[in-house]
Amino acid sequence: MLKLITLLVSAIPAIIAAIISMIGRKLGTAGASIASFVVVTAALIAGINTILQGVLSYVAIPPFIANSVGLFIPTDWVACVTAVVTSRICRAAYDMAVQKIKLINDAS
Repeated sequence: MLKLITLLVSAIPAIIAAIISMIGRKLGTAGASIASFVVVTAALIAGINTILQGVLSYVAIPPFIANSVGLFIPTDWVACVTAVVTSRICRAAYDMAVQKIKLINDAS
């Protein structure tokens, strides 16, 4: 009977410590994944803004070309195409980062 009591007295705190450790690890991983998700989203927004500001500052079409082509194509077509391509590239990078975060979250 004494051995059973000794076993229970030593086993119960060990089980409680293991459960607390597991919960702490899960909370730590969840917190890290949320933080990395926020960082990736902020980087996506900053990247798109920087690229678009850079493209829009360099777009210049001579007036004689803009007048004739402007009937069919908007004068800022370079910016439009660049915005579409940039948004697709940034979205692909964003999706890949989110997928990595989900894989890390699922692995733990």
